[in-house]
Amino acid sequence: MDQVDYDTVDTQVRALADSLGEADEATVAAEVSRLKALAEKIADEDDRRMAVIRVEKLPELISGPQPGTSPQYWRAASLVTQVINDKGTPAEQIEHAERAVSEIGTLARSAPEREFRTILRMNSTLKRLIERRRRENPDLGS
Repeated sequence: MDQVDYDTVDTQVRALADSLGEADEATVAAEVSRLKALAEKIADEDDRRMAVIRVEKLPELISGPQPGTSPQYWRAASLVTQVINDKGTPAEQIEHAERAVSEIGTLARSAPEREFRTILRMNSTLKRLIERRRRENPDLGS
């Protein structure tokens, strides 16, 4: 299996949060167990801890509020996807992520109030990516 990282686990949590809306408790519990086992394979200790916490929130995510519907929400989600899928150099990835963080902040401020925090939270994934790339490439600085 490919190397497991936080984003791999987070992507699966997000997908399941969307797809398990009508699932029974046993199904949700089985998915939480499966994802915890996957998260335990993450090499970076901090990312592993954060992934386990994220997995434990799956039941809450399933029953929680629906994703945003505003153009700002969808643009922010698109930016996150673009950055995560960026195949550039670490320096290019950091630069792309930093630009996206800034734009997502602007989008959050212009979004409907009910979506402000949801959109702003999308930056946490990008900030973790920036931190990870800098840890992996100390010559890139802070």
